[in-house]
Amino acid sequence: MSFIGQNTLRTKQLNRSLVLQSILRLEKPTRQEIAAFTKLTPATITNIITELIAEKLVVETGSMEGGEKRAGRKTIALDLNEESKRIAGVHIRSDRVEFGIMTLKGKVLQFHSFPLPEQMDQNDFLSLLIKELEQFLATSSNPVSCIGIGSVGLVDFEQGRILEAEHMGWEDVELASAVSSRFHLPVYVDHHVRGMALAEKLFGSCKNESDFLVVYLGQGIGSGMYLKDQLYRSDLTGAGELGHMIYQPEGNPCWCGSRGCLERYASEAALIKKYQLNSIDDFITGCKRNDEKMLQGAKDAGKKIATVLTSFINMLHVNKIMVGGRLADSELPLITALKKQIRELSFLDKKRHVEIEASSMGEQVGVIGAASLALLYAVFNANLNENR
Repeated sequence: MSFIGQNTLRTKQLNRSLVLQSILRLEKPTRQEIAAFTKLTPATITNIITELIAEKLVVETGSMEGGEKRAGRKTIALDLNEESKRIAGVHIRSDRVEFGIMTLKGKVLQFHSFPLPEQMDQNDFLSLLIKELEQFLATSSNPVSCIGIGSVGLVDFEQGRILEAEHMGWEDVELASAVSSRFHLPVYVDHHVRGMALAEKLFGSCKNESDFLVVYLGQGIGSGMYLKDQLYRSDLTGAGELGHMIYQPEGNPCWCGSRGCLERYASEAALIKKYQLNSIDDFITGCKRNDEKMLQGAKDAGKKIATVLTSFINMLHVNKIMVGGRLADSELPLITALKKQIRELSFLDKKRHVEIEASSMGEQVGVIGAASLALLYAVFNANLNENR
């Protein structure tokens, strides 16, 4: 039971957000379908839709064909107006930064990335980020209305800052305030894989899933999770550090201070080091050219990730696990090996299989996830976050 009261204005704002998210989830629904889905009255839906159309966030797409004939007003389908706003997404990885400009429906119109030096002071990083972002946004024919940032490290969502990215040498990076003060736009910052989980909920195959996990295989390994239809955050640190769950006790030392962390064995960085490659591109190319050693390396990485995920599944039996990153490429055997290992090891999966699949968003999942943060909190939840 919630003990947080809702005044009339806040209730209206919450209902507005719910309607916008319902239009995405239901895909061109009618007013009647939104009312049935949200349990709001038809009159409430009519009033909210009228306001959203006036704001140019929602458009009517024409009368529905077929179906039951009824008296009264024609049944009109609704959709988000993709042309009404542009949203910038910034995905900060350990090795590079990716930029994207996204529509309200998750379509990436522009994409750009630039590499990060192995060692960079956080102040120099902020200066570089703002400079590159200025140049990127200047290439857009339409201005963006808000900016979402998904970052590696421990992220304080409420304050919009990176608490710590020890492997980068960063601490207390006031990311949201620095970017917002330069561009004079709403800026939201969260852990990059939590942003990806939100993207899967808004645009991906998890629209109708209440409990699911997103795993991102990058330089490290991170995760984001929905539980009971809510994006999970654990107070200050946010949680989700799947890559620092122990795969091999007393194993390889990790920058986090522990030993045997999963990402020391099954991440992009681990595979680049193992095969003495210049980049993950070389590993993926080797797999696609049927290099037996690299194909086996991809299978082994999948099995190692599955070993850790088995414990997760046995504790939290989610419905679906989405895997993102270049190592989730369908031409690589990693996900197939991961599925097979989980089927063999997980006690609860034997009772009810967890769906496991690669993200349909491909290499753009990071910027879509970052932009999704701004979409939800600056557009859908407008006026609900004025005190942030």
